[in-house]
Amino acid sequence: MTTRDTVRLTAPGLYTAAGTDPGALWEALVAGKDTGRPSEFLAGPWPETDTAFLVDDPDAATLGVHRRVLRTSEKQARMALYGARLALAGPGARGPVGGPGWGLYLGLPTVDEELLRFGALDRLHRAADSPQEVAALFAREVPPFSGLSHLNSTAAAHISAVFGLTGAMAAYSPFSDAGLEALIDGALSVAEGENAAAVVGAVSPKVHPLLFAQYEELDWNGAVPGEGAAFLLAERAGDGTGDGVPAARLAGYGRAFGATEGDRAEAIAEAVHAALETARTDAAGIGWVLPDAVWSAAGARAQRAALDRVFGALAHRPAEFTSERATGVLGPAHPLAHVLLALHGLAGGRRLADGGDGVREEALPEPRALVLACGARGQVCAVVLEGVGK
Repeated sequence: MTTRDTVRLTAPGLYTAAGTDPGALWEALVAGKDTGRPSEFLAGPWPETDTAFLVDDPDAATLGVHRRVLRTSEKQARMALYGARLALAGPGARGPVGGPGWGLYLGLPTVDEELLRFGALDRLHRAADSPQEVAALFAREVPPFSGLSHLNSTAAAHISAVFGLTGAMAAYSPFSDAGLEALIDGALSVAEGENAAAVVGAVSPKVHPLLFAQYEELDWNGAVPGEGAAFLLAERAGDGTGDGVPAARLAGYGRAFGATEGDRAEAIAEAVHAALETARTDAAGIGWVLPDAVWSAAGARAQRAALDRVFGALAHRPAEFTSERATGVLGPAHPLAHVLLALHGLAGGRRLADGGDGVREEALPEPRALVLACGARGQVCAVVLEGVGK
C-alpha cells in the first residue's frame, strides 16, 4: 500500500552533537563547525580517534519527568525520550497529543550497558550462604533497577507514558535499517487507518567501549561513532496545523535483504528501484541522495556499487551527502536524521553537497530526496521523500 497521498511527515525533532533541530545540523555542516568532543568524555578508550560525537545525558528537568524515571532507564532511552519531546513539545507543537489513535514506532540499538564484572559475580557466589552479605554486595555492586535498564522496551514505555500514546506500536532493532523500518511501518499504520497519527523515532547507541567490541565484530571501517536521536510525526494528510514546520510525504519505499557481500549491492539497488516505482518517478526524478553512514567496509562497498547501478547512466547524477562529519555514525538514528535533513532541504528547495574540504549549499533540482539504510546483516530500506510545502 502506498502512503504517497495520505500521510504527511512533520514535527522534526533531532538531537545530535550539532544541536537540537535539523536547522542547527544544517548550519553546522555548512559552517564546518567542529562538533566532536575529546575522548576524555568517553566511558573508556575508543580506538584510533581523539574525539567522538557525544551528546549530554538529558536530566529530569529537560525531559519533563520525575527523577525516578532516570533510575529506570539508560542513556539510550533518555535520548529517545528527549527526541520525542523535541518533536512533540517543541516550536512546532500542535494540539492535544496522545490517546488510542496515537501509535509509536521506534528504531533501537542493542543495549550496550556494562554487565556485572566477573569479580562481582564471584563474590556473590561465595556469599550465597549469607543473605546479609549478599544484600550488602547487591547494594554496593548492582545499580538500582539494573534489570529494567537493560530493556530497550523502557524507551518505548517511557515515551508512551509521558505522551499518552496508546495506539498500535512496534520497535525494531538493532542495526541502521531499524529507523527506516519504523518510518515505513509507522506511515503505513496511518495510511491503513490503524493509527490517526504515529510518532516515529530512532536512537543511536551510546558511545561506550563495549560498542567498539560490537562494531569490530561486524567489520568496523574506522568510522567515528556519534550519539543522538531523530523523531518525527506521521499524520493523515490534511490534519496538519499549517504551523510553518517543514513537512514532506513518504512518496515511495522499498525493502530488501542481501545476506552476503556478493548479493548486497543487488539488494540495495532492488530496494531503490522499488522506492522509485512506488513514488511514480525514476532515477532522473531524484534531486538529492542521502546514503547510509555505514561503519562496515562491506556495507560501504555494496552501497557504492548499488548507487552506481541506479544513477550511473545519468548525465547529471544527484548530489550524495551524509551528515557524518558533524554527527558521527548514529546507527539506527542516522537514516532517520537524514530524513529530517531532507525535510528541511525540501521545504527550502535546497540541498547539501560535499565540496572538497567542506560542504556547500545549492538549489535542489528535483523536489525529491532518496534516503538509504543498510543494516550490517544485509537488511536494506530505501525511501523517497517529496516536499509538500509548509
